[in-house]
Amino acid sequence: MSKAETIKKYENAGKSWINGAKIEEIELNGKKFIFNENQAKFINELDSRYCLYSGGFGSGKSLALYIKMILFCLYFPNNRILLGRKTFSDIDRAVLPDLFELMPSNWYHHSIKAGLIDFFNGSQIILFALDALQEGSMADIKKAQQKVKSLNLGAYFIDQLEEVDEEVFESLNSRLRRTDAPIRQGNMTCNPANFWAYDFFKVHPKEDTFLITSSMIENKANLPQDYIDDQLKKDEGYIRRYVYGEWSMDVMLKSVVFSKDAIKRFELLARQPITEEEECKIYELPDSQKRYQMGIDPSEGSTDPSSICVVSNEGKEVARFNKFIPIHGLVEKVKFLYYKYHHPRIIPEVNAAGYALLEGIKDLNVAQRVVFEQREHSDSDKLGWKTSHASKTALISNFQNLLKLNFPQIYHKETIEEFKTFIWSDESRHKGAGAERGCHDDNVMATLLAFWNMEGYAKPKKTAAQIELEAGAKYFRKFKRMQNQDFI
Repeated sequence: MSKAETIKKYENAGKSWINGAKIEEIELNGKKFIFNENQAKFINELDSRYCLYSGGFGSGKSLALYIKMILFCLYFPNNRILLGRKTFSDIDRAVLPDLFELMPSNWYHHSIKAGLIDFFNGSQIILFALDALQEGSMADIKKAQQKVKSLNLGAYFIDQLEEVDEEVFESLNSRLRRTDAPIRQGNMTCNPANFWAYDFFKVHPKEDTFLITSSMIENKANLPQDYIDDQLKKDEGYIRRYVYGEWSMDVMLKSVVFSKDAIKRFELLARQPITEEEECKIYELPDSQKRYQMGIDPSEGSTDPSSICVVSNEGKEVARFNKFIPIHGLVEKVKFLYYKYHHPRIIPEVNAAGYALLEGIKDLNVAQRVVFEQREHSDSDKLGWKTSHASKTALISNFQNLLKLNFPQIYHKETIEEFKTFIWSDESRHKGAGAERGCHDDNVMATLLAFWNMEGYAKPKKTAAQIELEAGAKYFRKFKRMQNQDFI
């Protein structure tokens, strides 16, 4: 069969697919694949704009994603598709080996340096590291954004969406504008994680979305039995989430550091700032009669955003800053809030970026820690908070004690979302607890630091049930007034 005949053959198959023909199995590179029910549903969904396949480990979601992408290239000539993972190393290590096993070598040419896979029919896959759009300096992020803006896509495919910010997802959606592609669609997979897509696709599904959830057991025919047996020996929470693929808040919050009741209380308190100044969200204006404390989780702007949290001696969050910003810019934000809120005690985390931050704020009211100097056999005072496994445990314990009194009042919605994904962890870099994979914890850490050693101010506050009760009573009184006014 000639090249032109082969192109026409697959193009005709694509037209049948668009007109309703279902693909239940396929032979690729000499191997036959028979899809399970959920794989077939995901592959054959062509009507929705955004398709997400959430599932446990080994549930076959990545295979379905890759095969659907290959079909979009084969069936729709001259298509242009973006394939994204968080980093290029993820693409090289986890995606390309499996993808190339599915395709005969005469179908494509892989340009490694350019990051392109060109098909014989003019279709093209662009390999893209999505971390360039959400991490690094602002200059690097803007450069990556400009690169995306130049794209004219028929589709994009993202493996492990939980590692990708919603802003990146929205940016890619704006590139689905290829006029000669009969189907313009975003296709994604994820593990059951507590991140923005849980609300977008499941809790409050947006228009034109399609969601599949699946379990490892559905794909057991393609997995070694000893692997399945080993996974089923894990704890209940792990099995429900990563074996059976349950995507529910009940399962996801089981390993969360802070209680569901505390997080629910924060959700009831959440509100918009009264104003914004110097990119800082202001929830309460300064009061000379109150005392304030400031927690800072600094970053060089290459991996995580920097966060500042200012709280009052009443336990209220009064100001918040959270952005990717260079250290000299962060110094200016700290000074702005410092002078606005009457010289609060500052507790910055002393990580790599923290030492650079200290140089700019060392003349302010920065908290000190006691360090034992081995050479002099004596204690000395050092500026800032040094995070270790022990000190992070102390931070968490301090905040949990304050939560028992319902003392902390957090209003910043993004911080509350981070509390939901702040989990106990055995990873050394987390020092006992940290953000779930694909999430951030900079707002949480700044908050914990801001509330350090505030037990002396703590007085019992309202519980979530009391807040709900009062909100209901307030609504009832308003309703009664409306009724009375109707009769005047």
